[in-house]
Amino acid sequence: MKLWKSVICSTLLLSVVSVQELPGQTTAIRIAFNGFGGVAPLYLGQETGIFKNHGLNLELIFIPGGSLSLQALIGKSLDLLMTGGPPVVNASLQGAKIKIIGGVTNLLPYTFVVTSGIRTTEQVKGKKIGISRFGSNTDYVVRLALSHFSLTPNDVQIIQVGGSQARLVALQSGAIQATVLSPEEALVAQKLGFGVLLDFIEKGIEFPHVNFVAREDYLESQPQTVKAFMRAYAESVRYYKTHRAEAVKKIMALSKLPERQMAEVVYEGSLRATPDDGKPTLKGMEVVLDAAAKENPKAKGMTVQQLLDLRFIP
Repeated sequence: MKLWKSVICSTLLLSVVSVQELPGQTTAIRIAFNGFGGVAPLYLGQETGIFKNHGLNLELIFIPGGSLSLQALIGKSLDLLMTGGPPVVNASLQGAKIKIIGGVTNLLPYTFVVTSGIRTTEQVKGKKIGISRFGSNTDYVVRLALSHFSLTPNDVQIIQVGGSQARLVALQSGAIQATVLSPEEALVAQKLGFGVLLDFIEKGIEFPHVNFVAREDYLESQPQTVKAFMRAYAESVRYYKTHRAEAVKKIMALSKLPERQMAEVVYEGSLRATPDDGKPTLKGMEVVLDAAAKENPKAKGMTVQQLLDLRFIP
């Protein structure tokens, strides 16, 4: 478990992972992320001077869980947030004045991992399934997996466990019998003897896994900063996709992965999932909104367009 203790090493609300002070006059942007997926282009853009060239300096912050990070964004502790579509929809339904301004990862990058005693979808029935928090990406993906198994949430016990490290520990202890993990996390789980019952990555399902999100008041007061950020981000993505060795090395460093193979898996998956133009997946957002409408009547009157502000995309 040393690997995952280093991957997610803090449960503090605002745990600063990296702050780089750059010379000259730059505008600081405090941006948080929930996981390491999609973050490497930002770090490379910061380190190679791309953001500096656009007059920006990023303060990159790790906050475990979409719900916690949204609280920080709404409370104005952050300028921007990288998080999934489901938390944004849930927060908006509760009155949060936030918008998705760009897409970072537009495909569903999860696998459904189970204990060794489970070999068929029928055996999932009645089992305890771990998620990070209700309303999170993992909550949504577990429910999607259940629908693929012809099961409903009432057929299982969905339990809030926490981040991937906590869920992996819960699997090992027997506290839960299944969960969803990202590709590199699934590799670790398989090395520990767990099985994969469903691989969403192979299906290539459009899903707003990671998006850039901002408060409406920030977008209105800092439009030039946001435009500069999205331009610099698009440039960073191009750099990331054309400098494989640097990108893989950065993924290994950020995620504390012990094997290059794991970082290669992450990088390969990201090439297809990361849009070059920074646009979010409208199709994926429609699916998330439709799912929310089944449980919350308020969502029936909400449109995808109400959740987006794409005027800053270059």
